[in-house]
Amino acid sequence: MPEMLDTHRGKTRRRTSLTVGAVALLASGLLATAPSAVADPSAEATNAIDAHYADFGGAGSFLGAPLGPATDVAGGAERAYQGGVIYFSPNTGAKAVYGEILVKYKSLGGPSGPLSFPTNDETGAGDAVGRFNDFAEPGGAAIYWKPETGAWAIKGKVLDAWRESGGITGPFGYPRSDMTVDNGVATANFEGPGGTEIKWSDSEGLATLPPELAATLPGFRVGSPDVAAPNPDVAVTNDSGNSGINRWWGIPIGLAITAVVGGLLGMLGRRRADPTPVTTRTTRGPAARTSAATTTGDRQGFVPPRTDATAAATAAGAAPRGTSNVAGAHEMHRDAPRTRG
Repeated sequence: MPEMLDTHRGKTRRRTSLTVGAVALLASGLLATAPSAVADPSAEATNAIDAHYADFGGAGSFLGAPLGPATDVAGGAERAYQGGVIYFSPNTGAKAVYGEILVKYKSLGGPSGPLSFPTNDETGAGDAVGRFNDFAEPGGAAIYWKPETGAWAIKGKVLDAWRESGGITGPFGYPRSDMTVDNGVATANFEGPGGTEIKWSDSEGLATLPPELAATLPGFRVGSPDVAAPNPDVAVTNDSGNSGINRWWGIPIGLAITAVVGGLLGMLGRRRADPTPVTTRTTRGPAARTSAATTTGDRQGFVPPRTDATAAATAAGAAPRGTSNVAGAHEMHRDAPRTRG
């Protein structure tokens, strides 16, 4: 009998151990598959959000009281309040989004969606009616809102062209649809009154409704076949269509040619005006021996001054003695100034 009791007790202990082990294993599996707790945001993110909340006026502002602590999101953090949300990323800082723009932003994925983080607080659109937020999506993105049209997102080249046209005060006015992309063509619709549509594609460029509005937007390649946008890089040809040279280039080219010709004529005129030096080569024969004084004067190239006796003898046609080299000196220095006695 005692042996039977011991056997029963052993079986009970084994069953208890198996049960405890199974519970522990199940608990560990549940913990492993349970979602991890939300990570706390960095101190930088928390401090930035709190400081921005204080700038708005804290709980007494339109944001109201916080609905919970700041939480971590991909690339940054966020904190929700009664009247809106403050988002933070290291590249954009802390920015507030609220109202219908916040609703649209969340519907498009919030900071984890393609728009990424806001780059400004919700701001007036400039007409004392509408509001907008810009976002950090590459290429640019914004959500615009006004009561009559609602909140809509536009991006990239469509956003650039719309703002170039004047934005809400231009011919297109406020957007009335989110921008869509179909087969590489981005399209947004607007309320008018002057224009109702902007399209952009990398292959075709810009197109608008009405088409002529596209030509009024400098810096955008016009893709509509009905519109020929002015291109300052293309030269305008002449009316005859023969030479293809811009008629206005003829003026500076003509002036340049005139300046070159004038310079050449001026150089030729100066060459003609300058006297050409004439060099007379005289071959001197062997001179007769004279006195030492006469030979010295001939070697140095000086012409001895004429005396009255020499002049008289010359006039009578007789060469005075000792003056044979004087004639040679006169021949060599025909152009040299003479000293009159």
